[in-house]
Amino acid sequence: MTLARLTLFIRDYFIAVFSFLLIFLLTLFIYSETKKKAEERSEKLFALRANQVTEAIDKRMNDYIQILIGAKAFFIASDTVERKAWSKYYKTLNLEENYPGIQGFGYTHFISPNELKEHEQKIRREGFKSYKIYPEGERPVYSSIIYLEPFSDRNLRAFGFDMFSEPIRQSAMRIARDTKQPALSGKVRLVQETGKDEQAGFLIYLPIYKNNADPESIKDRQKLIKGFVYSPFRASDLMTSILDEDFKDIDIEVYDGTSMDKESLLFSSDSTLYFHTESDRRFSKVGTISLGNHTWRLYITAKPEFGRYADTELPYFILMGGFIISLLMFFIIWSLSNTRRSNRLKQTITDNATAALFMMDERGYCTFMNPAAEEMTGYTFEEIREKPLHNMIHYMHPDGSPYPLHECPIDRALPTNNDIRAHEDVFIRKDGSFFNVTCAARPILVNGIPKSTIIEVRDITDEKRTQQAIIESESRFRTMADNAPVMIWITDVWGQCIYVNKQWANFTGHAVEEGITGGWQSVVDPDDLHEYNELYQKSVAEKSPFRTELRMKQHSGEMRWVVNTGTPRFGINEEFLGYIGSIIDITEIKEAERKVKQNAELLQKLFLEVPALVGLVRAPDFQYVLANPEYRRLYSNRSLVGRTIYEAHTKVEGKGFFNRIEQVFKTSEPFVGKEVPAVVERRSDGEKVYGYFNLVYQPLMDSKGAVEAVLVFAVEVTELVDARKELLTKNDELLYKNDELVRINNDLDNFVYTASHDLKSPIANMEGLADLLRDILEGKLDPEDMQVLDMVQDSVNKLKGTIADLAEITKVQKELHSKVEPVYFEDVLQDITSDIQGLLNESGATVKTDLLVKQLLYARKNLRSIVYNLVSNAVKYKSPDRDPVVTIRTYEENDCVVLEVQDNGLGIKKEQQHKLFTMFKRLHSHVEGTGIGLYIVKRIIENNRGRIEVESELNKGTTFKVYFKQDPVAATLH
Repeated sequence: MTLARLTLFIRDYFIAVFSFLLIFLLTLFIYSETKKKAEERSEKLFALRANQVTEAIDKRMNDYIQILIGAKAFFIASDTVERKAWSKYYKTLNLEENYPGIQGFGYTHFISPNELKEHEQKIRREGFKSYKIYPEGERPVYSSIIYLEPFSDRNLRAFGFDMFSEPIRQSAMRIARDTKQPALSGKVRLVQETGKDEQAGFLIYLPIYKNNADPESIKDRQKLIKGFVYSPFRASDLMTSILDEDFKDIDIEVYDGTSMDKESLLFSSDSTLYFHTESDRRFSKVGTISLGNHTWRLYITAKPEFGRYADTELPYFILMGGFIISLLMFFIIWSLSNTRRSNRLKQTITDNATAALFMMDERGYCTFMNPAAEEMTGYTFEEIREKPLHNMIHYMHPDGSPYPLHECPIDRALPTNNDIRAHEDVFIRKDGSFFNVTCAARPILVNGIPKSTIIEVRDITDEKRTQQAIIESESRFRTMADNAPVMIWITDVWGQCIYVNKQWANFTGHAVEEGITGGWQSVVDPDDLHEYNELYQKSVAEKSPFRTELRMKQHSGEMRWVVNTGTPRFGINEEFLGYIGSIIDITEIKEAERKVKQNAELLQKLFLEVPALVGLVRAPDFQYVLANPEYRRLYSNRSLVGRTIYEAHTKVEGKGFFNRIEQVFKTSEPFVGKEVPAVVERRSDGEKVYGYFNLVYQPLMDSKGAVEAVLVFAVEVTELVDARKELLTKNDELLYKNDELVRINNDLDNFVYTASHDLKSPIANMEGLADLLRDILEGKLDPEDMQVLDMVQDSVNKLKGTIADLAEITKVQKELHSKVEPVYFEDVLQDITSDIQGLLNESGATVKTDLLVKQLLYARKNLRSIVYNLVSNAVKYKSPDRDPVVTIRTYEENDCVVLEVQDNGLGIKKEQQHKLFTMFKRLHSHVEGTGIGLYIVKRIIENNRGRIEVESELNKGTTFKVYFKQDPVAATLH
């Protein structure tokens, strides 16, 4: 059935169709309400079932916690809980019958490392010969499962296990210990698992403190913890016992923690994880259980058979019954309408037809025509019935060619028994003029045999002309709109979109029909849609144009910025018809504006904060258009911007500056100057300040290649230039001083050498004369005179020693750069002890060594001198109250090798220690010496970048530490 026939059918049998629709729609309403009620009952039932299973799990777990609280009370009530008492207590609770699903009921004890051995022996004495805490290894604290009921099968594997050694269990135990509250662990693998039928597990802990204490602070709880009563659970066994037969119509997934991933799954009643798969299950719910400072997430779904009962089928019976009743009512009314319509057909055609009506018999002659037909054709009924109707009004085409009867679809309707609907054609009036018509023809059957044809004709000449104009106008508009480089839209007076062009479809990827039916809202960013609707409604109220920027989703999924402009449309009588608008993609413009703004802000920040002088002089008037704070500060913050360089600067300041910048404008070549001298005048007092600057004058070109402006960039380097000049002056002075010091040093060396050399001969003569005098006067002088002669001899000897020491100092000075080599400390010590063996034997001294560093890169002679002086002094300045002991050590400290020489001798007063390294200074006069040895030692050490330190206490001893500035030698000499 075509659309036209369907429309005609509905019009002819309106009451029958209306009755069918009314009853069927009422049926649909009752069906919908009944199904809705059934769905609501199912939803409420599922919510109830989900709450029940959550409460069942929560209640059971709280029951287990209460059992642990009772066990803790058992510990508190008893001074000592023995194994038999624990077993009897467990059997009394009858947990396996009253609370099925629990894996065990136990106690784990805390042991310190020093109690470990005694604890293991104690348990072994109870009859468990192989008892041992595991896993093995040293830990700050141990825990051990010592009681666990039922003590058989799987639970035997847990006996002696240190749960505190495993991180997840340890975390729960710490929480329970620090809060005094029960704590639930995360998902673990129980040690009871054997590898067959493995299940996820978890544990609940409740702390017990020493001496039944109830510590208030966390620190006290950690200190007084004695152990934990606890229960392990196999998740599947536990949940199966909780769910039992009461929850067969739902599936449950239990996840450990807040993350519902597969790794945290504790239990699932089905092999399929519905939370992680696409499921068609009608009802689902996510629940949360918080137990013992821990969280479980539950995902509960209804099985397909959930909620199936008699009421759920009722909506479908109502729908089927209502549909059948609607059909019966339709056929009854349709039959009555046909009968009544048949009886009144002729009267209806005659009295009510507004179009031209013709009745044509099987021969093609007109047997009836209404007044509208007479007016349309210009024929009277008597005139038109003289010939076949085709020959009167339909015999020729507009181009003058004949129209054969057998080609006429109107005439063929009766022989072929076909209806003609909305057939457009051209008829001929009596005066020979043509006019456009639309006609319908339908055969009339009598006893099932076509006997006549009723023809309905409408003159559509004006409509055709108007329609053609509209089609041409619309075609022109669509062509222009579809080829426009923007999106175009049109709305009606109610704000409904009635047109979008092809560019809109290309941009959004949606069909044009979607844009017209309201789909345009789906491509507008939700954050902008509300604001746009408010703007549109306000513009409609004011009948005013509008413009706004918003974001629209492109076909690629990208949100693009667009500008939407709307202009009101008005009719001939100035009635408001809606809006016509355009949409232009401005994303690139927005992005460019953002980048320009960002770059401008960056340039402004750079311009203001750069630690240099920056200015901009434009052409052709040489006027400042920019000057940063540093630039203005140089010229005492005087006004620069808006003035020419000749107005802003004095002639003194412009000397050189004016010529250089004019040359840059003229040649378009940049100027680069280094340490250019310049003068700045302080306008307030006329002071002239001289300075040096590194300069860059950079020309900025326009699009035609001409200099548009010159960027002045300068960095003041006055301090650098002055410092370099001062440095050169100081360097010359240092060179002069150095030469002078070298000359003085050479003179001193020559003097010491000359003095020591030239004095040796006179002193030798004096010594010889004294010996000769002694030989001559021997036996002739009394003892007092001989004593004077001995004093002369002693003075000569001291003078010889002093001259020798002066020579030694000169020698040390000349040997500052002696060649270094790897030297063994032990070899040096053996050499020195051989030299002073007599002194060692005489004093009864003991030399001890602890040489952690075996060798050193040093001048062998210098190292021997250092060690010799320190060791010999340690022996010479011994205490008369004890045998001398000298300890020599070497070791590394930071980047130095340290030589330490310690004795138990006389020691040195603290107030005299600063004089120790002074030339010719002796702090003990009872021992022979010149007082130059330690001075030479200090000189050698410091000349080789080292240092020497002394620690001493009177009558207890002295320690010298020598720090050699080098790495120790690691390689062994061969």
